[in-house]
Amino acid sequence: MTMNNTNDTEHWAIYNEFYQVYIWVLVGVGVPGNVACILVTTSMTLTTATLYMSLLAVADLLALVLRLISHQISLYNVPLNTFGCKVRVFVDVVGNYANWTLVMVCFERFLSIRFPLKKKIYFTKKRAILIAVLLGMIVCLCYIYDFIQKDHSWGAYCASYFDFFTNYWHWIKACIYYFLPFILLLIFPCLIIVSLRRQRKAREAMVRTTPDTSGETTQTRVEFAISVMVVWDAIVVIVTFSPMCLFYLLLPFNVVKEPLTAAMLTYIATALSEANYAVDFVIYFAASKKFRSRFKKLIRTCLTCRCRRDQE
Repeated sequence: MTMNNTNDTEHWAIYNEFYQVYIWVLVGVGVPGNVACILVTTSMTLTTATLYMSLLAVADLLALVLRLISHQISLYNVPLNTFGCKVRVFVDVVGNYANWTLVMVCFERFLSIRFPLKKKIYFTKKRAILIAVLLGMIVCLCYIYDFIQKDHSWGAYCASYFDFFTNYWHWIKACIYYFLPFILLLIFPCLIIVSLRRQRKAREAMVRTTPDTSGETTQTRVEFAISVMVVWDAIVVIVTFSPMCLFYLLLPFNVVKEPLTAAMLTYIATALSEANYAVDFVIYFAASKKFRSRFKKLIRTCLTCRCRRDQE
């Protein structure tokens, strides 16, 4: 019995150490990475794709910073009042908006590949901005109930004691935060891949019949590069979301009864779900030669400007 208690204590120490460290690893990778994504995408030609990718990087950056603040409040049991608890709802709103922004990026990519002519007519930059604003408003509306009912419990903990919140909000939050984005991110990348294959076949047929297609080929390569980045990003999010989706499905049924195992699964699922806010730059850099060249050009420009300032 003493041996088991000792092992449990050691395991708890390991899990607590993991909980303290993981968020700093994500912030250390994600904050400079998202800043680099914003700088690179805004240096490209402004299109609906680069607009949404910049918005995704901003949302991921903000989500990471807010997650870090919330994590530190929980870790050090900083006392919260009712206002602090309601502000915490904003953390979920931003994280949820970041998830849906990636869905919006995938949707834009699908329209661009599948219906390029109609997309240019009906899906303009102004309408893309309007859709992004409407998406933010819808996400905020979804969390109004949580914002109203959330109240201070004790210490750094917040709770709501209404039956609806206890019995139904768990599933509503899981659907809008994880399940629906997860399902859509399963569907859209598949549609994008199928559309890219059709576009490639059509382009090969066009090249055989029309020798001079350099302008179209260049534009197509740009669209293809962005689409590849988005597909890989969606695949990574699917992988990192899977444990949290499973966690939300099993949580109400109390399947895992051993506290140590439950804590371990919670930590791992949370860390993986938050990792998708930090990996965009790594994915883009690895998946796209165009992104790498843009990033290297940006670094060279910054170094050149710094050298000129030093010389002056």
